[in-house]
Amino acid sequence: MPIHKLDDIIELVKSKSKKRIVIACGQDVRTIHVAKKAIDLKFAEITLVGNQNIIKKVCKQNEIDTNIFEIIHEPDEMQAAKISINIINDGKGDVLMKGMISTDKLLKCILDKQDGLMIPKAILTHISVAEIPAYHKLLIFSDAAIIPTPNINQNIDMTNYIIAAAQKIGIEKPKISLISFSEKTNPKNSASVDAAVISKMSERNQIINADIDGPLALDISIDSESLRTKGITSCVEGNADALIFPYLDVANVFFKSLTYFAKAEIATYIVGTKAPVIISSRVDSEKSKLYSMAFTCLMAE
Repeated sequence: MPIHKLDDIIELVKSKSKKRIVIACGQDVRTIHVAKKAIDLKFAEITLVGNQNIIKKVCKQNEIDTNIFEIIHEPDEMQAAKISINIINDGKGDVLMKGMISTDKLLKCILDKQDGLMIPKAILTHISVAEIPAYHKLLIFSDAAIIPTPNINQNIDMTNYIIAAAQKIGIEKPKISLISFSEKTNPKNSASVDAAVISKMSERNQIINADIDGPLALDISIDSESLRTKGITSCVEGNADALIFPYLDVANVFFKSLTYFAKAEIATYIVGTKAPVIISSRVDSEKSKLYSMAFTCLMAE
């Protein structure tokens, strides 16, 4: 059965074996609070790599027992990131998470050709799983953080990553919409041409285990009434499980609109790495951070 709530992901991952989340510079109060919740919910074990003195001070101020964590003392940001990645590469951790280190510094360490976390020839991309009050199920989308103008090969990889994510939450054959401002293919709009090509590839089983259509406007992707009104036939049926956006700008605005206007909770993670990576924003809610931890533990199965 498909999962329709982010809380259900937590329940699902609790039924699996615990995963170890390694947090680079895991010394801020919000991250430590969420890490404790993951331990209390019994789906994760936590390694905090960072300034041990700050970690202990934060824990004392918030009445958190430091003994529930594995703590590795490393005050330097870059060294903390490198140690965290080494733990993953040595098979002693399952998920990497960003703490107080800046995203660009962590990504630099992840992308290091010798000691980083990249899968050879893979693309690094960002996937979000949103619970939106006005939508009847979880909605997966990409890419709101990494690739500014994805090319067709990157969009194909994104599509396959999204299929894998959807199947983890029980959607055997997700309906995936390749988003544009219109459902019409326009040779002057390369993103719409790429969408049409990927849609045709799906029809010919070059991409399997999904119903894929594009280019499609957002309204006819997620609203069956709009689809009927416009007289359009689509295998997505106005009932998308996932959206792939043509540009980072569009996806990022969509992400923030869901958060601030629609009050959605969103789990996010990065794929293309040897282990799932959580790069949460400093303004993300504790709930969203917790959901991201649960979802990446599920993806690490």
